Formats: sequence, C-alpha cells, structure tokens
Amino acid sequence: MAKLRYFGRNRNVSEYLKTLGWDTTENVDEVDTIVVETFDNQSEHHLQRLEGTVALMRSALDIVETGNVKSFVVLTDQSAESGTKRPNVPNGSEQGTRPDGVHGFGALTVEVLGRLAAKRGAVTRVVKHAGTSNDAVCDAVQHAIQTLNTGEIYQVIRLDI
Repeated sequence: MAKLRYFGRNRNVSEYLKTLGWDTTENVDEVDTIVVETFDNQSEHHLQRLEGTVALMRSALDIVETGNVKSFVVLTDQSAESGTKRPNVPNGSEQGTRPDGVHGFGALTVEVLGRLAAKRGAVTRVVKHAGTSNDAVCDAVQHAIQTLNTGEIYQVIRLDI
C-alpha cells in the first residue's frame, strides 16, 4: 500500500487523506507520496512568515532526496499572483507574478522549489487554489491526486474553488 507523508498544519486535510485510503507514515524510508499544504502564519516577523511556505517545503524536499518519493503534491494559495499589478503589465496570472507581500514571495518560492522534486523523479503537482474552507482545500487535494497519472512530471494547476 502507498505510504503518504503530510506536511502542514491542517489536521482536516490529513484526516481527509486517510478517508481516501492513504496510509500515513513518519518513517522516511516508507514514504512514496508527499502532500505539502502551505499556510500563512500571519507573523509580524518577515522570516517567521516564511515558515509556513519555504521552511515547510524544505523539510519535505529533504525526504524527496532519499529517492523513494514517487509523487509530490503542493497546495498553496494564490498570493504569488494577487499582489499589486505592475504598470504596463496586462492582467492575468499568465502575465507574470505579483507577490502579495512576504507570504506571496514564499508561495512563489514554493512553486519554484516544486521543480526540485520533479528533478529528483517525483511526479509533482503544485496546486494554487483560492479555497479558504476545509472542504475547498480537501477538494484541491483530491483534484491534485487525480492529476498525478497524466504523464507530466511537473505541473502547476490554478484552481478557483
């Protein structure tokens, strides 16, 4: 049976993954799928704001480096593209990034770090979602898992839920 490791703070997502039939493990040698759910801790200190994005992602990538991880799913918000529009740049997420503060830069960095998992051979999905409820985030998890068998090694998915 596939073994999953969850990184994040939302117990509801972890429990939801179990209802989908995933066995969770803390044993690094058993992990073949990782789900990272980033979050904004709203700290007043800039470096602490990155703990829910970049630091969390680095911890997950440490396990990817063991070589056992086959699938890597990252859930992040859309703060990398919801900041102030730059002059002379058309609207739309396909027109570049617009980080919304420190957390937005962290979310953008998470997207880039996702490529490291793909380079190590893990099928990687970065889901940028707009969900704020637990149900919406669980929908994003399910959507990401359903896309793992498309044949693409790395994909960023924008999901308006």
